[in-house]
Amino acid sequence: MSLYDARKRAAQLERRRSARFTVDLEALFRSIAHERMGRLANISEQGAKLMMDPPPREGISGWLAFAGQEVFCRVIWASNDSCGIEFDRPLAQPVLVAIAGEQVNQAGPVANAGNIQMGRKRGTLVASGG
Repeated sequence: MSLYDARKRAAQLERRRSARFTVDLEALFRSIAHERMGRLANISEQGAKLMMDPPPREGISGWLAFAGQEVFCRVIWASNDSCGIEFDRPLAQPVLVAIAGEQVNQAGPVANAGNIQMGRKRGTLVASGG
């Protein structure tokens, strides 16, 4: 991984609104057109990363069933083998802890608004340095 890639990834982690936890859970994504099995790679109160080949396209809404839960959600990004899911309503903290159980590993910090410098473009912070 290059220095640029590492800084870009760190900047992406900073943007998150809530802490993500690494999990490995079977999940079912159901939309009007499809019903497909996949695996959750991480989860937060606001959403999750779903590993699936091929994943649903960005903008698709549907139901995500996992660990005894079923939530309405929307795909907010998609790549070749995974997609980002945003829940319609945040998961309650006790539900999140029950889902993640003993395998909870915090994957990244929650964004801190105090770290954002006003008047500077984020891209220059990520791409600069050498």
